[in-house]
Amino acid sequence: MTVLELRCAIEFRADESRQSPGRIVGTLMEYETRAGDRPEMFAAGSLSWPEGGIILNEQHNRQAPLMRFRPEARDGKVVIDAALPDTQRGRDAATMVRNGTFRGLSVEFRAQDETMRGGVRLIRKAALAAAALVDDPAYPASAVEVRTRAAGRRTPRWL
Repeated sequence: MTVLELRCAIEFRADESRQSPGRIVGTLMEYETRAGDRPEMFAAGSLSWPEGGIILNEQHNRQAPLMRFRPEARDGKVVIDAALPDTQRGRDAATMVRNGTFRGLSVEFRAQDETMRGGVRLIRKAALAAAALVDDPAYPASAVEVRTRAAGRRTPRWL
C-alpha cells in the first residue's frame, strides 16, 4: 500500500499554561476540497487514525519526530490543537513556524477505498499514518498564523 502526502494550513499560538513553547493549531485535512498540486480530494469522514494518535514530524522525516498527538474531527475538517513539547525540537519548531520556515501541515495516509470522479481521485476511506510541519503546503490558500499574548490580548501576525 502506498503512503501519500497531502499538505494543509497550520497555526501557532501561545500556550496559556506556559508549560510549552506554544500550541500548534491547524487544519490537517479539509474534506471535499481539492488539493492544489494534484487532482485529489477526500470524502467527508474518510480519514481514521489510531486511538493513541499519530506522530508529528518535520518535513516527513521520521528521524525528526516532534510529538505524538490525537487529531480531532471538527466542522468538516481534521485538525490539530496541541501543545508543543518543551524540548529543543519543540522550541525549534515554534521558532520555524514563527519565522515562516514552516508554513503548513501535510498528512501521510494509506488509501483503503478510492474512486475517480470527474478526473479527480476521490478517497473514500484512508488511514492517517502521520503528519508533518512543512515549508510548502499543497493547498495554495493555506497560511500560517502566529499569535502571541500582548497586553492581555492576542495579536495576529501573518507571515
